Amino acid sequence: MAQLADQMKAIAIERFGGLDELKECDLPKPQPRADEVLIRVRAAGVGIWDSKQRTGTFLAEMAEFPLILGEQCAGDVERVGSSVTTLHENDAVYTYFVAKHGSYAQYVAVKAVFVARKPARLSYLEASAVPVVGITAHQSIVDEIKLKPNEWIFVAGGAGGVGGFAVQIATGIGARVIASALAEDFPYLESLGLDRANLIDYTQSDVVAAVRSITNGAGVDAALDAAAGDSWKQTIQAVKDGGRLAQLTGQPVTSDRKVSILNVLSKPSAERLDVLREMFDAGQLKVHVEKSFPLAQAREAQQTVEHHHRPGEIVLNVN
Repeated sequence: MAQLADQMKAIAIERFGGLDELKECDLPKPQPRADEVLIRVRAAGVGIWDSKQRTGTFLAEMAEFPLILGEQCAGDVERVGSSVTTLHENDAVYTYFVAKHGSYAQYVAVKAVFVARKPARLSYLEASAVPVVGITAHQSIVDEIKLKPNEWIFVAGGAGGVGGFAVQIATGIGARVIASALAEDFPYLESLGLDRANLIDYTQSDVVAAVRSITNGAGVDAALDAAAGDSWKQTIQAVKDGGRLAQLTGQPVTSDRKVSILNVLSKPSAERLDVLREMFDAGQLKVHVEKSFPLAQAREAQQTVEHHHRPGEIVLNVN
């Protein structure tokens, strides 16, 4: 049967649960409100946060079923709300947003304050992978840590999504960057501008001892823990007294160390996406898409994210 003009293909869930809950369906095409733009989605980035939303452990209070997942995408503006002046029809855009219905669909309506023109140097697939991790990394390094040139910073989980952007942003500031990762991912980090001597294989080394050795026993001025779980408890030991630690668990944490702990909660922002666009188009940032899946294979995409331990992002090719 042909798809109706006011309908769209989407991946949605009818209840929280496992991968089998993700189903392709026809749903009404959204209509933008006055402060929104309607985006024809070209690609949607997939992250572990999507799996958490699917299982009901993240943003459950916002859920309305059928629930379309996805917090980021790239595409073209098809229609502009009556009060929107910053964007226009046919603009190529990218966005990170938190709403009742997401980006695993052919169309999504998003508040214009969360939408920015995409980097010209990036494809739609590449641009769709940037917003969540790019904004989180930039906010952490620039706003929270307030990193300065020549300061030492340690990024735990440097080959991950947030970590990969963080090391690039820190290097661009002129900081001295140390990162932990698997040894097999060292070439990736070197491609982002890091020195091999400042890379630590966390499976083979005492990370804290290695950081202190690189800094001649002093420890780092700041650290970003972009790894999972309770790894911040180890990372904080690599920070000198009076230093700063940014952590991404989503929960406030405390320590008896004389270190400022910055509990980062990522904030969607068109203005920050504008900054990232300028950095990409100036050649100051890179993004690596490891694999793309068609929209209908959202289950496979989320499963890959859940078991993905290599550098690079996972995206859905929508249109």
